[in-house]
Amino acid sequence: MAENFTWSLSDNRRTVSLDRVTSLVGLELFVTSWRQVDRLHLDQFHWSVDEVEETSDMLANAKFPRGEENIDGFMLLSLVTSAFFNNYPIGGEDVIAWNYGLDRVRFPATTYLEDRIRMVASLTDATKKDAGLLTKNHVVVEIEGQDRPAMSADFLVLLSVIRK
Repeated sequence: MAENFTWSLSDNRRTVSLDRVTSLVGLELFVTSWRQVDRLHLDQFHWSVDEVEETSDMLANAKFPRGEENIDGFMLLSLVTSAFFNNYPIGGEDVIAWNYGLDRVRFPATTYLEDRIRMVASLTDATKKDAGLLTKNHVVVEIEGQDRPAMSADFLVLLSVIRK
C-alpha cells in the first residue's frame, strides 16, 4: 500500500510512562504525516456501514456536489483509532489503552478524495480513575492548504495497567 494512504508510525509511540502523563497536559502529543483516503478505502468504509446501492437509498447522496468523492465525517472519525495506535506516546508494555468515548465532535469542512489530511493531537486533561488514568486528547484533522479543519474532537482514552 502506498505510504501516503496510511498514518505515519512514530518511533515515540508508547514511550511515556503513566507517572509522567500529567507533565504533558497542554502539550502537543503528535502530528501525523500528510495522507490521503483512496477510493478503495472509501468504498470499503461505505460497505462496512451498509451505505451501498444494494441496501441504501442513494438518492440523497446524489444531491451533494461531488457526492462520490466526499469523505464522510464518520470515516474521518474512524481514522482516529489508527492514528493513535501508530503515534500515541503514552503507554508501555504493561499498559492497555481503551477507547473511552468522544466529546465535542465537529466536521467544519468537507474533505474530498484528492485532499491530503493529517492529524494533530494534544493532551488537554488527565484524571485518575479507579480503572486507570483517563486522558482527554484534543484531535484536529487538518486539510492541507485550508484554514478550516475537516474534523475536531476530544478523544477520551482510558489507560490501565495490566495485572499479571
